[in-house]
Amino acid sequence: MDQKPVSKFEEITGMNISLRQVKIGIYSFLFVFIISLFTIKPFLARSLYHNFADIDDYKIFDNREVKAGVAQPWEMAGATHSAPDASTQKLLDSINTTALLMIDQGKIAYEKYDRGGAVDELSGSFSMAKSIVAILTGFAIQDGAIPKVDSEISTWITEWADRPEGKITIRDLLTMSTGLNWDEAYINPFSITTEAYYGGALVQTALKQRLVEDRQPGKDFKYQSGSTELLGLLVARAVNKPLSTYASEKLWQPIGAEKTALWSIDHSEKLNEANLKPAVEKSFCCFNARARDFAKIGQFILQQGQWNGKPLLSSQWVQEMTSPKVANYYGYQWWVLSTPQGPIPYARGILGQYIIVVPQKNRVVVRLGKKMGERIDHHPAEVRALADWALKD
Repeated sequence: MDQKPVSKFEEITGMNISLRQVKIGIYSFLFVFIISLFTIKPFLARSLYHNFADIDDYKIFDNREVKAGVAQPWEMAGATHSAPDASTQKLLDSINTTALLMIDQGKIAYEKYDRGGAVDELSGSFSMAKSIVAILTGFAIQDGAIPKVDSEISTWITEWADRPEGKITIRDLLTMSTGLNWDEAYINPFSITTEAYYGGALVQTALKQRLVEDRQPGKDFKYQSGSTELLGLLVARAVNKPLSTYASEKLWQPIGAEKTALWSIDHSEKLNEANLKPAVEKSFCCFNARARDFAKIGQFILQQGQWNGKPLLSSQWVQEMTSPKVANYYGYQWWVLSTPQGPIPYARGILGQYIIVVPQKNRVVVRLGKKMGERIDHHPAEVRALADWALKD
């Protein structure tokens, strides 16, 4: 009787297993591995599907409204400011600018929309949201909900009451000097930043952070979105209301924002019925608004916390917030550009979203877009170019 031919696999391994059986085993392993991976990290499928963040991601997230009140539309300046020079415009075009707006002496002096941008188009702000959280922190201190900036965070982040992380101060969070091990990686689909952006349990994600053994809080600057997420959670707990509600009451309505904004949250409010923890704002990234309303934030900072001649937020807090601290280019969640004419504070998002405050000329510049340019000495090239544009008569 003829013997069954011996396969190359059997000849090499000495195992009486067909190549077809090997393939089935490999495919089965991969199937189980992928299912297990997505079960352990449920945010991963969403991350891989969407690939990278975009300015209209509020459409794929659940959101809370930051409600506008009585709108205070901008006046148009009698004489418009000149357009950016050719080299600056070329740079702005190369990084897909969707909106460019200049407020001069409290009036719109230049406004241009392109590449899908429009006057009523919402845009994600990404890390410009961090600067908004710093403003809200100032309001919470001013309201007495937080006693002082050097308070330890365990008073509100009670999950860390018995942990060394609980001794981190609010100032450490504001200055990005916590000493925590948050991995600020945007491309890596497995990073904690990706989990925070796409995941549905943001409190638990933020609480995964741990102190690095050789890094003392308050000593070294390390940019980490996890610090702002903790700060936003802390403020919301201190004032006993959602961050979006507090932002509407203390900032958005008083400065006369024209349109309701959206602040993305980690999961649907309806899921709370399934005994999940209450939804929280993605404090570190996801405040969505129009260019004209972002400009109102810049004008508010330019006016040292005043609006229509009425003091809303302590000018001392505004000065502290926009002055360099642990790093000589970063204050309390605001970047600070050094120029020969003096410091220029600005809010910044990862895809080139900027609110640039130019006190030297009483101007505010807002740039929205889909890409950030090359960074030189900690600042994107287009920020310097736009600051130079705003500093010109």
